[in-house]
Amino acid sequence: MSKVFVSIDAQSRILRCEGGYTTPADLTGWVQIDEGTGDRYNLCQSHYFEGGLYTSDGIPRYKLVDGQAVERTVEEIAMDRVPLQASAARAQRDKLLAATDWAVLPDSPLDGTSQTALKTYRQALRDVPQQEGFPGTITWPEMPATANQT
Repeated sequence: MSKVFVSIDAQSRILRCEGGYTTPADLTGWVQIDEGTGDRYNLCQSHYFEGGLYTSDGIPRYKLVDGQAVERTVEEIAMDRVPLQASAARAQRDKLLAATDWAVLPDSPLDGTSQTALKTYRQALRDVPQQEGFPGTITWPEMPATANQT
C-alpha cells in the first residue's frame, strides 16, 4: 500500500506530488491525499494527476480543497498567467529600449528631430505597462523610421 502526499503553496495550489518509491523522509508540510497500490500510487509524480501536475507553460493544474485534489478552473489558471505575461512583456520592452540606447547618448549621430522622435518612442515603450488591458493586450509603439537609418 503506497500513500500519496502533496505539497501546496499559500493559495493551496499543488506544487509537488510524492509517494510510493519517492516518499520524502521528512513529511513536514506535506498532506496525504490518497493511498493504494499500483503505478498511480507508487509513481504518483507522473501517474497520479491526469494531464500532469502542471500546464505546458508551468502553471499548477490542481489545488487542494478540503483535503482533496481538484482541478483548478480555467479562470484560476488564466490568473496565474498574468504575471508571466507581464514579465515577458517587460522583457520585450527592455530589449526594445536597449536596442535604442545608443540613440540618446550625447554622441548620437541622429539630428535633433530624429532624437526627439526616438525619445518619444522610448517613453511610449516605458509606458507599455500602464496601457489598459496590459499584459493581455498590448499596443507596441512603432520605432520612428529615422532611427533605422543609422
